[in-house]
Amino acid sequence: MFEQLSPRTLATPQEGVEYLELHQMAQEFRLEADYRDRFEAYCQWYYRISLQNQQELAAMQSDPDGLGWFSQMIRPGR
Repeated sequence: MFEQLSPRTLATPQEGVEYLELHQMAQEFRLEADYRDRFEAYCQWYYRISLQNQQELAAMQSDPDGLGWFSQMIRPGR
């Protein structure tokens, strides 16, 4: 795994520093890409749930008002 860092392959200490900097940048890039992928998946999930909730709300609004009907039966004077 660390063969690239062995003294046989790196001619100067500066090359070792450059290699570590490059490795750090690659790791940060992978973390950022993973974060963006997970955020995109969350946004898609949220959008789907939002549409589902809107559809359920529309369906509930068209349902008869059972509680109102029941309360009218209890209080016939209204």
